[in-house]
Amino acid sequence: MLSDHAADESELIALAQQGDKAAMGMLLARFQPMLWSLSKRLGSTAAIPWEEWVQAGNLGLMRAVRRYDKKQGTRLTTYAVPWILGEMRHTLQNMQFHCLSLEEEHGAERRSLMESLQGEGGVNLEHVDLRLAMQRLPPEAQTLICLRYFRDNTQAETAQLLHKSQTQISRMERRAIDQLHAILTQ
Repeated sequence: MLSDHAADESELIALAQQGDKAAMGMLLARFQPMLWSLSKRLGSTAAIPWEEWVQAGNLGLMRAVRRYDKKQGTRLTTYAVPWILGEMRHTLQNMQFHCLSLEEEHGAERRSLMESLQGEGGVNLEHVDLRLAMQRLPPEAQTLICLRYFRDNTQAETAQLLHKSQTQISRMERRAIDQLHAILTQ
């Protein structure tokens, strides 16, 4: 068995591509700092725990290792970053899609959101497809609305998840509601 220090990267890649789980594990361990760095970059705008970002990054890295071809002349790091970021973005999209699908399951929260929008005036709630309107919001606004109205988090809880202050969340929520209102009254 290869030790972590004795094995060079190309040997580990070859072994991992042949199905060696220990070699894949060593590669994953070597890339953890990069995964954490990438997860922090993407994770600053979404309510996904760091561990889930890293898990998604590990999946992207494993896919990159399986498809990597040294003959292409790129380093594994260079080749893997798009795969890693792609999996992380996919995780974010799944979270947002799941939130939008919660609309149908959470009637009370949907009514609460609709009441907030109705307070603005001019929105015919009987003919509105909230899901389509939500999809037109920026991702951070979608996440915020999801956390506040469909996952029933307080502003303080949402602030903690999004790594922002409660005041920032309050302002962001007001802007998101205003954006939804504008979309719905176009």
